Amino acid sequence: MTDQNETGHTRRDFIKRFSVWAAVSAGILASISLLRQFVPRISRYQKRFKIGRKNNYPVNTFTYLADKQLFVYRDHEGIRAVSAVCTHLGCIIEKSDDGFQCPCHGSCYSEEGEVLSGAATKDLPWYELQKDVDGQIVVDQSRLVDPERKLYI
Repeated sequence: MTDQNETGHTRRDFIKRFSVWAAVSAGILASISLLRQFVPRISRYQKRFKIGRKNNYPVNTFTYLADKQLFVYRDHEGIRAVSAVCTHLGCIIEKSDDGFQCPCHGSCYSEEGEVLSGAATKDLPWYELQKDVDGQIVVDQSRLVDPERKLYI
């Protein structure tokens, strides 16, 4: 009695081929996972949205809006908004005493969003703000502005 079927293949041949196929598949999946860590996470959310009125934001304070992943800063002259997404790999940054910091990979940014240290190579983007007809502030993430540019209120 032999292990061969009518085509001349043995169980041993089948197991070899299956093992090679499984190893190649695992290698491809591992490679994709490894390469994915170098691509920033891109969120799929609306690029233009309302964030309320100026009175929602205390003067001389950065207010974090978790659902929009941004910080809103208001002073006596106006209001401006900066991304809360680290430009390194897309982690959510935190406000620190002298700027912003990424808790994941240690990138540090000034209060103007400039990279001070860490893995990030790009400054944080600042977004254009407009006042809607109903008096609410609108953030337009498709339009980047200089950090000094404010919506004067």
